Amino acid sequence: MRRPAALLALTWAASPVAAESNGFEGHWANPKHTTIVNVMRCDRDNYCAVVLKASAKAQANARKGGTQHFIGTEILRVRPAGTGVFKGTAFDPESNLHVSATVRVLGPGQMEIRGCALLGLICESQRWSKVS
Repeated sequence: MRRPAALLALTWAASPVAAESNGFEGHWANPKHTTIVNVMRCDRDNYCAVVLKASAKAQANARKGGTQHFIGTEILRVRPAGTGVFKGTAFDPESNLHVSATVRVLGPGQMEIRGCALLGLICESQRWSKVS
C-alpha cells in the first residue's frame, strides 16, 4: 500500500504549483537594492515575501507611512495563477496600503511586481533581482 503515497508525492512534485515556484522562492532585492525580501511558502497555497534587510532610508520612509518595524513585515502574499505568474496582494509601507499585485517570473533571477490601486486606475511596476 505504499504505492499510492509514492504516487501522490510524485503527482504533487510534478504539479503546476510545485513547478511554478521553481526559481520564485529565495532572496530578492528591489531595483535600488534598498530592500531585500525572502520569498517563501507561507501556507499550502500562498507565497509570502518578508523584509529581511532594508536601508536606513527605506526604513525611514516606511515609518513615515506608518510602518514602525519594516524589517520582518510581510509585503507580498500571492498564489500561483499560471506558469511563472502569481496573483495576490502587496503592501506599500510608504503609503500604508494593500494593493492588488501580479508577479511574473521573467527568467533566472528576474521578476516583475505590478501593484494596482483604485480598481486598477493607478499601477506601478518594479523589476526585482534575485540575490544570494
